[in-house]
Order: sequence, then C-alpha cells, then structure tokens
Amino acid sequence: MIGGPGVGKTTLLGSLKERAAASGAVCLTASGFADDTAIPFNIVEQLIRSSTATGALDVVARWRTAGERYAEAEHDLLRSLVREISDVLHRIAGGRQLILAVDDAEHADYPSLMCLLHIARHASGTRTLVVMTSGQTHHLCTRLHSFHHLYKIDIGTLPESGVERLLERYGDADLADRIHSSCHAISGGNPRLVKALLRDHLKTARSGAGAEVTVGAEFQDAYRLSLLSHQALLQVAQALAVLGPYGSPWRVATLLECGAERASRAMDLLNSAGLLRDGRFRHPAAHSVALETLAAEDRARLSAKAAELLYAEGADPVAVAELLVTADKTPDQKGVAVLWQAAQKNLDEGCTEEAIASLRLADRADLSRREHMDILMALVGALWSSNPAAAEPELDRLLAAIRAESPADIPEQYQCFLLFMVLWFGRYADADETFKWSSGCDDTDTASSMAALRVTRQWVTFLKPMLIHDFPGQDVPDGEVDGLWAANLEHGLQLSVDELGMEIGHLQDPRQMADFSPDAMHLLSPSNHFWFAYAYACRIVWALAARGESEAADRLCGALFTAADKLNMKTPCAVALSMRAYIRCRHGDFTTAIDLAGAALRSIPPRGWGVAIGLPLSVLVAAHTAVGRLEEAQRYVDYWVPKEMFDSVVGLEYLRSRGQYCLATNRPYAALNDFMASGMLIDQWPVDFGDLAPWRVDAAEAYLRVHEPAEAKRLALEELKLSPDRPLSTRGRALRILAMAEDPDKRRLLLYQSAKCLREQGDRYELARTLAELSQDYLSTGETQQARTTWHEAQKLMDECGMSAQHESRRELVVEGVESVGSSQPPKDAGDSGHAEDDAPGTAAESAEQPVLSEAEWRVATLAASGMTNRQIAKSLYITVSTVEQHLTRIYRKLSVGNRQELSRRLWLLIGATGASSG
Repeated sequence: MIGGPGVGKTTLLGSLKERAAASGAVCLTASGFADDTAIPFNIVEQLIRSSTATGALDVVARWRTAGERYAEAEHDLLRSLVREISDVLHRIAGGRQLILAVDDAEHADYPSLMCLLHIARHASGTRTLVVMTSGQTHHLCTRLHSFHHLYKIDIGTLPESGVERLLERYGDADLADRIHSSCHAISGGNPRLVKALLRDHLKTARSGAGAEVTVGAEFQDAYRLSLLSHQALLQVAQALAVLGPYGSPWRVATLLECGAERASRAMDLLNSAGLLRDGRFRHPAAHSVALETLAAEDRARLSAKAAELLYAEGADPVAVAELLVTADKTPDQKGVAVLWQAAQKNLDEGCTEEAIASLRLADRADLSRREHMDILMALVGALWSSNPAAAEPELDRLLAAIRAESPADIPEQYQCFLLFMVLWFGRYADADETFKWSSGCDDTDTASSMAALRVTRQWVTFLKPMLIHDFPGQDVPDGEVDGLWAANLEHGLQLSVDELGMEIGHLQDPRQMADFSPDAMHLLSPSNHFWFAYAYACRIVWALAARGESEAADRLCGALFTAADKLNMKTPCAVALSMRAYIRCRHGDFTTAIDLAGAALRSIPPRGWGVAIGLPLSVLVAAHTAVGRLEEAQRYVDYWVPKEMFDSVVGLEYLRSRGQYCLATNRPYAALNDFMASGMLIDQWPVDFGDLAPWRVDAAEAYLRVHEPAEAKRLALEELKLSPDRPLSTRGRALRILAMAEDPDKRRLLLYQSAKCLREQGDRYELARTLAELSQDYLSTGETQQARTTWHEAQKLMDECGMSAQHESRRELVVEGVESVGSSQPPKDAGDSGHAEDDAPGTAAESAEQPVLSEAEWRVATLAASGMTNRQIAKSLYITVSTVEQHLTRIYRKLSVGNRQELSRRLWLLIGATGASSG
C-alpha cells in the first residue's frame, strides 16, 4: 500500500505500469472516485476494462445485480462472488505475472475492496501483486493490519535538495544550482511540476543566468492535469481560488456545501502534494489555472456565494466588490454600498481599472437620481484619468441624466467638474450650458463650493479663456504664483496621498471642514485631494514657465508626475510629462523634450487628448524643427487636431510651433499667418498670455523673412516696451530681431544686449542664434578672430541643444538672403584632416596647417563677402581700388571660387576651422 500526495502516487503508478509492460507482466489499473463509492464492483469493472479481455465484461452486469442484493450479513454470497472474480482476473493474466494497481483506494466501493483484499490475502506463492494507493491511509489500515506481506510506503514531495538532484538529472548542474530554490518554492517539490518548470525555463530562458525559474504553459498544463485527475480535490482548489486570500476550510465547506472536516482533509492533501502551501496557491499561475477550470456559470455562482459570505463577516469591501464584479449580477442596495466604498478605496490606492469595474456594476442597480449621478460622476472621472476616450460616452449619459430633471440641486463641485470635462473634449455648446448651471447656483459661499470654483477657474483659464469674463470667483492671487508658493506646492505633492489632505490647493484652514455637507465628504478622499493640488500646480507651472523660471517649473512638473503616478492616473501623468517637455523645449533641451512629449502622446489614445493634444504636439513640432528633423516635424504637423483647440491656450503653443516649422521650410507667409492669429486670440481674451506666447517677436522674425524690416522693427519695439513684465528670453529675442532690422552701425550693441539677456536667462538655443548673428557681424568688419571665437561658442551651444550638424541653422538662423552653408562642426585640433568634401584646394582642411589667406586678404575677403563694392572696400581699408582688385584675384585663386556668393560659402568654412586665418 502506498500513501502520500495524490500526484506522487499517480506518478508512481504510471511508472509501475511502464515497467510491467516492459517485463511482460499484465497490469490492470483503476481509480477510486468519491462519487462512485456506492456503485458495486466499480473498481473491478475498471480493472477488467483496462485489459484486452473484453469478453469478461459479460459477467460484470451479473456481479453488479448480485451486489445490489448484497447485504453485509450475507457473507456467503459475497465470498462466492469474490472467488469468481478472482478466477476471472487470473485468467486474464494467462499465467503471466498479474499486477492490480488501484489509485485512491480509499474511494473504492466495498465489494471491489473485498475482492482486492481476498486476492492479496491469497497472493502468497502466486505471481500476483496488488498495489493500492491512498491519500488517507487510515481508512485502509484497519482492514490490512493482519496482512503478513503488506508493504506500506509513504510518498512525500521532494525536499529542496531532491529538486536540485532532479534538475541535474534532466538539465545540468549549473542550471540546477541557479533555479532549484525558486523551483522548489513554486512546485512544492512535486516531481511533475518540477519537470514542467524545467521545460518552461529551457524554452524561454535558454541564455538567462538568473535565479528565478520561468513559469509558463508547461507548468500550467501540469498543474491543471494534477487537479483534473482528482475531482474532489479540484472542487476544493476551485473554491480556494474564488475565495482568494480569504480561503479557509470553513469557508470552502460553506461554499461547496460539504463538511468542514472533508474540506480540511482535501486542503491537507493539496498541501502535501505541493499544489498548495498552508492553504494558499504557491504562484499566481496556479491560482489562474484553478479558476480556468471553472465554467463561467459555476464561477459566477461561487463568486456570488463567496461575496455574501464575506460581506456577512465584514470583510474588506474591495474583496467583496471583486467577487460581485465576477458574479456579474445586478447588485442590491447593500451591494451598491460595497461597490461604492471599494471604488473609492481603489481610486485612492491607484487601482483605477478595479474601481471602474465596481462603478460600472453599481451603475446597473436600481438607484435614486442622486446616487446614480454620484456613481456616473465618479465613473467619468476614473475613466478620464485612465483613458479619456472611454469617458466621453459616459459623460453623455451623465449630461442626459442631469438634463432630465432640474440641475439646480446638482452640487457645485459636480457642476465645476462637468465644466472641466466638456471643455477638455472641446464641447463648447455643452460648456455654455454647464456654465449657466454653475453661474445660476446661489450656494457659492461654502468652503467646498469656493474651492471647487477656484480650482475649476484654473482649468477654464487654459481650456476656454473667453469664459473667464463672467466666471464667479477670483483668479489666483499674485502671491501664489511665485517661487515660494511653487516650492510649497512641490513639497505637498511629494507627501503621501493620505498626508496631502487639505494642505495644498483645497482648504487652507482645516476648521473649514465644518462647512462641508455630509453629501460632499467623499470628495475629500485622497484621490480628490490630488485633483485640487493638481489644478493649482498646472496653473503655477504655466505661470513660472511663461516668466522664464524654468528650474522651479521643471521641479514642480516632476512632483506632479510622481503624485499622479502613485495614483496610477495615466492622463494626469501624460499632462505632467507634456508640461515638462514644454519647459525643456523652452530651455533648449530638445532631445529630452522630444522623449518626454513622445512618451506623453503615446500614453493615451489621440482621441482622448481632446483639445489638450496641442500641448505634446507643439513640443514635438518645435523641438524637431529646432534640431533640423523637418520630416519628423511634418509628421506631427499632419496630426489631426480639433478646431476647438484654437480657442484654448494650448492652441497658442501649437500655432507658434507650426509657424516655426513654416519658417524652417521657407514658408514665411504661412508662418506669419499663424503668429498673427496668436496675437488676435490673445487680444480677445480677458487673461494676458503674452509671456506664454510672445507673438510679436515671432511675427517680427517672419517679417524679416519677407523683406519687411520696418514692420519687424515696429513689433520688436512694441515687445521691448512690455519687457519689464516679460521674461529675459523674450527681451533677448526682441533685441536680436531689432538688431537685424536696424542699420548695421547699431547692430552690434543690440546683439550684445541680446546675448546678455539670454545668458542670464539660460536660454541656450536663442543665445546660440544671437551669437551666430554676432559672429557674422564680426566677419563683416574683418574681425575674423572674434568671429571665429563667437561662432565656436554658438556651435557648442547648438551641440548641447541636440541640433543636427547638417541643420542649416548651424550657420544661419535668422538672417535673410544669405545662402552659405556653415561648417558642420569645428575640427578637434588644428592638425585634424577634414571631410572628403573639403579636400579641394583652399579648404579648411589645408588651412588647418597653413593659413591660406594673409591678414590683408582676410580683411578684403570678409568685406567683399558682406556685400560691399570694391570702391566701398577701398574706402573702408584706406587702399586703392586697384589694390582691392589684386587682393580679390589672389583670394579667388587660393580659395578656388569664381564669385562673391561662392566666396561667402568658403569663408564660413574657414571661420568654422581653428586657425583658419593668421589673425
């Protein structure tokens, strides 16, 4: 008799059958099942059916009929039947060794068991072996204690060292040493599962050197087979899988409507077989397999019963809600309460999908109007934070439910939330209606209402500024949009969500809690605390970025992202990434800006972005344009955007970046149209966004490109008049544009001032553009050493910004009418050889070792390249026209150029090379 885990016994019997076949013995097999113990001679019938002697089945019906008449007092009848059956089984053996193997003999029917015991008792001196396995050996030991030739073998699972030896046998020593610990932890030492894990690992981790074993399809199949071969154990495993962490013998017994002792015994067997550990699944894959063996209707039925059971015990609402969702039955009032509590808790813990599932189920119940709106409102918010595209259909249902009756009794917080949602999707007709609901509400004096209005105003300011005209409440005080307030807000966002409370952007005085109605108390959950802080943080980030305080704005964006990520809110995370990308782009860190904006755009579906899609798109267009990747920029320009976006602040940034792209692709009139459109929008809005979108400077640059310097000068001067309230970077740009539009004798001083502003601001990109202009101004007056030094500094800044070496703006960034192409990068030292294209006579490659032009020739060449006539050059250098002509003849020959246009190109190559002139 063999006792031990069911799977180990089954494996041993399989091995016994294989050896019997190899030795020529006859091995007959059968298995006991708990539901079949009342069928007489069931095991005997299985033994005969496992042989090829199908003719012997004719007597089974007679035995069974006799067995049904059998009573335990009629020993003579049973003994005659047992002897007859024994003779039949021996005839099947035909003189060969007979092996009778019965698995789970504790579930054998009584007549069959008596037959097996009779054969075993008389087996001495014959070639007969009876093998019975049992997971509950105490059931058989009372009947077998008098047997003289009884061998009892207890089979347990493998210890960790045994698992290692088994892995060495079927794998190799190095692999066994690495994975045997994790393999034992997952398999419990069950040999079948150990081999399955090894096969999984060899398939998927052939080159891996990790200590964790791979759990895959082989393990799942082996685990499933182990359960399916023992129906009684399977049912207990299924019940445990449904109950999850609440599994216990008593709860399993209640679920299966069986005795607690039977459930406990089955759990002990599963533990001893390595399928469980202390009544818990050893790996999530095992838990999933047990659930998969349940039919959908059975799982729903068990889940509903488990939910009732746990609810009665006062279990965690999240656990009860999960079971209710699985059961998928319309909940009653108690179920709705549990689902609502679970949804709020899940949202606060970042389990958004679970919260959405609970809210969707609760929405199916028979609810009052207020309850229905509460659930729909929470559902819309949860869906928006996860995938806004999925929130819009629910938003339609919510608006319809509100319109069905008077919206006057809708809480102010809800009306403000609705206003934000319809503005996000650019649904301005709905926004007007919702705004009327908010404006018509008289109850705006409570702390909750004022806080909601104040926060919503921040969103309205950016999503539909025109609504600010009549919006109740005041804008953020100036004192709240400074570096100190930003630092406090950043600190608050870095707190745990529970600690955040009312500290940031909601209620400044906790005593105001008394002003909140009980109906609004759920608005103070941690996730809602985050919402209030998030609205303020976004407002302040924009304000800091517009004023050029990039470092503080960048840190605040990082805190925003971290706080949103803790709550698993994908949409707020995407917005935070986009704002950080915008800041980095303004600072000239184009590579990082592209990465951040790209990640943001990919994180939620394009349709879910609503009007806010202009934020990541504007960064991607502007940054790709700046680094010279115009094809990539074109790809994002081609993105579809809603027309309503252009009524929002993000539309300003989009127009600006598209205008910059048009300038880079030589479409200055299209660029000018975008820049002027930005100006008209800003003029119409009641909020000043000039810092955010300096449209005058952008338009002035475009006017330079269309040969209207007077208009460019006018706009630049207008911007400079506003400069005390503008960031230094905007002033620096305006000064550069003014320098390009002014007379040459005033240009250098303006460029100096521009560079000073941009250095103080830390705007590397715009500083590089100014230095490039200053370098050309030096060159035009023959100051080649200063031109070369300034140009090298500009190149270094361009490299830091990630600008492509082949990008045209490496030479010319704003100057109109110059066709020369600049050097890509300065050589590392004077002895470096140039590129193949520079190997012609007179190129920078030659000049690296020996100056091509004399200092006098450099002065003449630079003035000629700047556009001066021979007479003007002669007057400027106090030499004769004939001398100028002689210099130019030698210069053309040395540099292999034929006209002044080619001379300009060649000189820029020389300026880009260290030591290009003797000066």
